[in-house]
Amino acid sequence: MEDLILESRLSSIVAPAGCGKTQLIINILRRNQPKPYLVLTHTTAGVSALKKRLTREHIPSKNYSVATIDGWLIRIAYSFRGSCHVGATMENPKLFYPEVRRAVLKYLNSGSLNCILKASYSRLLVDEYQDCDITQHDLIKALATVLPTTIFGDPMQCIFDFGRRNEMPEWDMCIGQDFPLLGELSTPWRWENAGTPRLGGWILDVREALIRGRRVDLLSCPEYVTWHRLTGLQQVDLAKQRDVQHSILNKYPNDSLLVIGSSVNELSRHQYAQGTSRIEVVEQVQLGGVMLAASMFDQQVGFQLIKSLLDVAASMITNIEVTHTLRRVTSILAKRNKTAPLPHEQALCILAIEGTRRNLLTVLEHLPLKSGTRIYRKTAYEALKDTVSHSISQPLQTIAEAASVIRERIRHNGDKRIPSRAIGSTLLLKGLESDHCIILDAQGKGMNAKKFIRRAFSRCKVNYGFLR
Repeated sequence: MEDLILESRLSSIVAPAGCGKTQLIINILRRNQPKPYLVLTHTTAGVSALKKRLTREHIPSKNYSVATIDGWLIRIAYSFRGSCHVGATMENPKLFYPEVRRAVLKYLNSGSLNCILKASYSRLLVDEYQDCDITQHDLIKALATVLPTTIFGDPMQCIFDFGRRNEMPEWDMCIGQDFPLLGELSTPWRWENAGTPRLGGWILDVREALIRGRRVDLLSCPEYVTWHRLTGLQQVDLAKQRDVQHSILNKYPNDSLLVIGSSVNELSRHQYAQGTSRIEVVEQVQLGGVMLAASMFDQQVGFQLIKSLLDVAASMITNIEVTHTLRRVTSILAKRNKTAPLPHEQALCILAIEGTRRNLLTVLEHLPLKSGTRIYRKTAYEALKDTVSHSISQPLQTIAEAASVIRERIRHNGDKRIPSRAIGSTLLLKGLESDHCIILDAQGKGMNAKKFIRRAFSRCKVNYGFLR
């Protein structure tokens, strides 16, 4: 298959979950070319997962450049600001990303980048193509006029809901016309290799049923999938979900675990991780909480600053005890305290008196050392510390500007801190592998049959689902 792809000018590969698509891409990237392959996908998690596989298989980094589609477009827009005018900022993603796509598409269609693209890359590979909207499809077509291009995807695995403003291209009539079908992968290697061929066969059967518009009985799934009924009582259901998680990790202490939470309620995912040991949060690429915190740090001083800092920290670390800590700081500053300040309390007092960036960083370094704390949003907290640290080295930048730099660094590199035991939405966990998967509500808002099959079974050996 690799030879056919490398001999093609424009082509597509239909790749159902677990049928060897990632390995096929890796095998292609193993082939040396005069210039690197450009590999584009949709999420930073997907970029990170692919880079880990490439490193594990000893593929030379000179062979490839891997990025998200939007990340690569942003880099082009920022590199050619005079030709790619973007007025919106990333703080308003509903305006920013469409504007970036339109600006870069216009620049690509002008032909001004053709020589640079030809000099930079040997071939374009686009993963998870079923999640491209019409504008992204037009962008890939524009790139394909310059670079030999192969797309990989499965129309039954689309999990992006762009809505009416971002129409999705029809796979057979639109995508198939622009990128002729070269082949379809059909062997469920992931489950064959894991010794669970019945599960792999069932997943392919379900895929075929969905293509034909048939209903799917999830309870018909063979072994390796366990179902639990939800009662509708939030605390009862939450306790059961956490019991299942602890049972898995106690029985398999070295295994990885992904928890699929609500795709429409980010706070609920944070709250689950906050009350559950050994689980961390996979963050949205916008890092909205970090950006908001950075803006507040720019504007606030004194007691208001430490109050905001503690509130932000409490959204990422357990046992911050905001009210108690503020009372202690007030008492210490007034010299009414009967016990000596703890290190984090002393750091907060210094920050209240002298609100420098270095003092701010000191507090961020001391808070996780407080007794009984646990960072459950490590990516966000590390990004916050990196932001303040960067702002110290670049005093002419605002902290908010420093946050933008750190965010783009994470976007470009892929988040290397994605934990092996994590909670996220279907989208955020797209492309990640794990030994076990828990779906907190298989029938919840934002979940449908395609999304469920895509996430629940695509990269997990054993699955646990909760049904209403």
